[in-house]
Amino acid sequence: MKDGGQGRAFLFVALALSHLLLFPPFARSQDANNIFSQARKYQEKEQWDLAEKSYLQFLLKVPNSASGHSNPGIVYVHERKFAEAVREYRTALRIDPSLSGVYLNLGVAYFQEGEYSAATPVLKKFLLDVPGSVQARELLGLCYMELDRYEDAIKMLAPLEAQGSLDVLVVLSASYIRLGRMPEAQAILEKLLNSPESKSVQVHFLMGQTYLGLNQYPQSLKEFEEVYALNPHWPQIDYLLGGVEAKLGRFQDAEQHLRKELDRSPRGFEPNLVLGALLSKQARYGEAIPFLERAVEANQKHSEALYELARAHWKTGMLGESEDEARVAIKYDPKNRSAHYLLAQIAKQTGDQQTAERESSIAASLSEKESAHDVFRLSALSQKP
Repeated sequence: MKDGGQGRAFLFVALALSHLLLFPPFARSQDANNIFSQARKYQEKEQWDLAEKSYLQFLLKVPNSASGHSNPGIVYVHERKFAEAVREYRTALRIDPSLSGVYLNLGVAYFQEGEYSAATPVLKKFLLDVPGSVQARELLGLCYMELDRYEDAIKMLAPLEAQGSLDVLVVLSASYIRLGRMPEAQAILEKLLNSPESKSVQVHFLMGQTYLGLNQYPQSLKEFEEVYALNPHWPQIDYLLGGVEAKLGRFQDAEQHLRKELDRSPRGFEPNLVLGALLSKQARYGEAIPFLERAVEANQKHSEALYELARAHWKTGMLGESEDEARVAIKYDPKNRSAHYLLAQIAKQTGDQQTAERESSIAASLSEKESAHDVFRLSALSQKP
């Protein structure tokens, strides 16, 4: 099974993945040697289908040839037949475990297939034999990134930062963002913005995330707008634009982007929550409720979503539903000051003076800082498109 990180929006791999081409020892017959030589010629001409057929003919004659299994693995990778490539590389290594270069090829095949957990030990094995391989270090760092092992990705890739590879810099900055180390991420991305790669969509996306993490919303909006101009179908870009626009008070623009996001992902937790909160902030509580209900349905333990739904129900006179939701919001976050205050208001309306006094006291005891409620808080720093 592929790891969950496959296909993340911030990761564009452009590594020039080389493949070790092996030559067989003297085969049992001249005919087999001729077939192998012809297969190599097809491979060099990138005639992959003919190369594959020729290698298979060779293996019928020399089934225990390590190179006879390794070289078709290269062909399969180019044909995007990654499972077949993995099979051939593994067979080659069973025949001859000393072929260290095949470990790199196997790591490439696993990576291309999205099997990052499987690629990691193979690449580490190759690096034990060839510790100076920049390609293997880059690939292993990318695997760590996809596996959410951000500290390991930084440890592997930071020594390569000076070389300025786009993939290395993008993954390093993304790892720093995931760990909340915004100044380090910003320093790398500012270098990228002054480089020939500055127009790339992934650089603008990561810069937008960095500014968002630093609460620099105008700058974040500018970067996300660049992403949208370059690729309006970039994953979650409408959600991010809508959230930042909401923070800047541009409610009409925010609503348009959030509705576009929901056209693509109607059950998405974040866009439903942000749009529902946005409508509530404009006193459009009846319109907000369906979106907030979908948000709570997607994440039934999210205290802020429960509070927003409880408040919308309260504002529309649905006291029973509002009370239940406020209590559940407090259950999952006892420091949700807004939920305690709302429950106190509901208790006053229903004549439950004891509950009203208790909840008012709790709300007053909670500082605004430790119970801050930000309806437009975005999850951009942890999103995995």
